[in-house]
Amino acid sequence: MSRVRLAWSALPDHVRGEIEDRLGSAVVDVLSHEGGYSPGMAATLSTADGGRTFVKAVSASFHRRSWELYRDEARVNAMLPDAAPAPRMLWSLDDGEWVANGFEAADEPVDLPWDERTLEEVLAVYDVLAGIEGPAGLPTVPHELGLMTGWHTALADGSDLSSWDPWVAANLRDLERLSRNYGSRAAGTALVHLDARRDNMVRRGGRVLLVDWPYAAVGAPWVDLLAQLPSITLEGGGDPADLWARAGISKDVAEDDVTTVLAGLTGYFVHGSVQPPPPGVPHVRQFQRAQGEIGLAWLRQRLGE
Repeated sequence: MSRVRLAWSALPDHVRGEIEDRLGSAVVDVLSHEGGYSPGMAATLSTADGGRTFVKAVSASFHRRSWELYRDEARVNAMLPDAAPAPRMLWSLDDGEWVANGFEAADEPVDLPWDERTLEEVLAVYDVLAGIEGPAGLPTVPHELGLMTGWHTALADGSDLSSWDPWVAANLRDLERLSRNYGSRAAGTALVHLDARRDNMVRRGGRVLLVDWPYAAVGAPWVDLLAQLPSITLEGGGDPADLWARAGISKDVAEDDVTTVLAGLTGYFVHGSVQPPPPGVPHVRQFQRAQGEIGLAWLRQRLGE
């Protein structure tokens, strides 16, 4: 069962009224965007004066985690440099129960299937990010990735990994050692999105831009691409090793750093996939499983297994 996004019509009258005040005109059409992994409202609102604005809204009582993320997103977007490949945030509302954020509307999503044009556009996004210093108010990638200790946690909590290839359980301690402190391998000074996926990308003004920035951090610019590759492969975009090799930002990255960070990210996916689904987002475990399988195959290839 997939989650269903909160609808514009389900927002309380006073919240819709406050949003329309910010928009400057009455909403006459609503295009809901059903992708992603939050059940909060995410829709392009068209107004009577011809305007179009992308708006996200959720209440703490409807989905606490999304409410926290929308708040974080407002805080982060207020800090993003002008050069960041992101739609501009226009306004934010927060009354303590409801949060709503308004952004420049996209021209179109980045849709499947993957093709050479789209792959080149996405690789270009990471070249842009590599040249942008991360704002001082953001956390570091080592801190953020250091919180995702999949293999270590699987050992500690005795997670049932029997649904995975037996190689995983047989090598669990080695995987934990390999990925230990993997966050520190991703240190740097660049702006990092830290949740890059195709469904977090749009086109606007002829460019591919990243949306949904609540996890943004300061670190090595190649982390976003490495973390996105399993999902690109899952969607038919090509082999992760080949895609990594063709990317400009991969050229000077130490091989040990790549292997260690890949091991850590794969552990995050594998451990997450065997946990109960989070409230309101039942399909995320299946997505983690699929990414974990791709990450694991690439990791074993790098290890010569």
